[in-house]
Amino acid sequence: MKIQVNCPTCHKIAETIGEMKFGTMTMRTYKCGHSQVFNGVIVDEDSLNITSLDGKNPFPYQLDGARFAERANLRCLIADEMALGKTIQAIMLLVAHPEMRPFVVFCKSGLRVQFNKELVRWGDLMTQIIDGKNDTFLKGMDGFIISLDTAWRIPDLKEKFKKLGINSVIIDECQMIKNDGAKRTRTIQDVCREQERIIALSGTPIKNNAGEYYPILNILRPDKFPSKSNFVYGWCDSYFNGYGTKTGGLKNPQKFKEFTKDFIIRRERADVLPDLPKIFRSFQFHELGEMVEAEYVKTLHEFQDFYTTASGSFEDQSNILAYLAKMRHLAGLAKIDPICEYVEEFITTTDRKLAIFVHHKDVGITLRMKLENMGREWPAEWGKEILQLTSEMDAYEREEVINKWRGPDYRVCILSTLASGEGLNLQFCSDCILAERQWNPANEEQAESRFPRPGSLADKINSIYFIAVGTVDEFFSELVEQKREICSKTMSGEAVSWSESGLVKELAQILAEKGGRKWGF
Repeated sequence: MKIQVNCPTCHKIAETIGEMKFGTMTMRTYKCGHSQVFNGVIVDEDSLNITSLDGKNPFPYQLDGARFAERANLRCLIADEMALGKTIQAIMLLVAHPEMRPFVVFCKSGLRVQFNKELVRWGDLMTQIIDGKNDTFLKGMDGFIISLDTAWRIPDLKEKFKKLGINSVIIDECQMIKNDGAKRTRTIQDVCREQERIIALSGTPIKNNAGEYYPILNILRPDKFPSKSNFVYGWCDSYFNGYGTKTGGLKNPQKFKEFTKDFIIRRERADVLPDLPKIFRSFQFHELGEMVEAEYVKTLHEFQDFYTTASGSFEDQSNILAYLAKMRHLAGLAKIDPICEYVEEFITTTDRKLAIFVHHKDVGITLRMKLENMGREWPAEWGKEILQLTSEMDAYEREEVINKWRGPDYRVCILSTLASGEGLNLQFCSDCILAERQWNPANEEQAESRFPRPGSLADKINSIYFIAVGTVDEFFSELVEQKREICSKTMSGEAVSWSESGLVKELAQILAEKGGRKWGF
């Protein structure tokens, strides 16, 4: 199923051995001795500098990444470290180049909603999420979002795309197509075979078990990587053990980087620190999951019925808070699995430490159990044991946990947001997850403030908020970010003066009026 291109002169397999650029044109010289000239992408310097619906602009390094993709003729791998905004860079290209539309995005099932929200936020693009193999593709959409596990189940997908006039493909988390014998990989290869514009995204660097990266390299540049055997034996540390080929990392990473520099770009967080704000907040949106969703919808419906008849008495106000608290708890439980997935990717692709702030005890306990169960399969250097700091611990116990975490053997610590808001010095860590929102965002900002110290690693904080779609989480986040924007404090990381009772009152009103929008009641 590998992709091959042929020399237009002699019709042999085209394998690029040299490349020269002349303005926007590129001349490739093939191993057969012939050359071919390709026209480049017409670039409008101002078209990439888009503004999101909430008034944000891309960071300079994100603009650089999008310009790189243009120089690569909209066929490249953006391999920036996780949480640096690879999705935004792809969307910038979709906005700046109408010829890329309609497009299709292939991604993990759990990231479809996230990608859709970013497409709306940054590009105001109208997309359809394909949920199952029998869904009807709607004409007139800017694009379509399909999970990698659903794509291969859709009959005649390539023919459907031809009828829709698909002009570009975005492959998110492209390391998911590492197995060239898998149905998902074959489907993506087949779809991409005749596509000119392909943007692949992955935060996983090409350095371990490098043979698994052949499928995406072949999809993007079949003229440079026409043969898997040539790649495995030519570029990778490989040997035959009598039963099959064992493949390790790259033989010469620097040579590989030079050979692929025209279509692969990777920046790590340390490379772009000057561009980042003091506290870099980002949001990950995830579905509730069937079991939690059913209970959440039931509770929300009960709340809406109660709210319409509430008198405003102290007892009624207490009941409203009880409903909100139950919905927040359900949302917290629903985010455990996506957080575990994020943590595994984080420790795989970075050497940094990670803090996870939770509110409910059972959320923290379940999260720790699941992570430690996953950790049994991790290499020892990743740090298998998950530390936890709870509200029941006294000052000495808390200090003991922090001292352990500060050492080389531990990467991840789960902390109670309220118990960790004051008195802790976490300057050895620069990344945190806010797993559950607080009614008073000052408590979240207090937790974030445990990290920055002048001259420390944590001068720049990467703060990830996990949000359950269509829930109290999402409405509260929208409300808080609107108020942050009004105060013009978001980018500076300064604290905002919050009225907890006022926020909760506004949230209750919003939920009563439109809190069921995701479920249609």
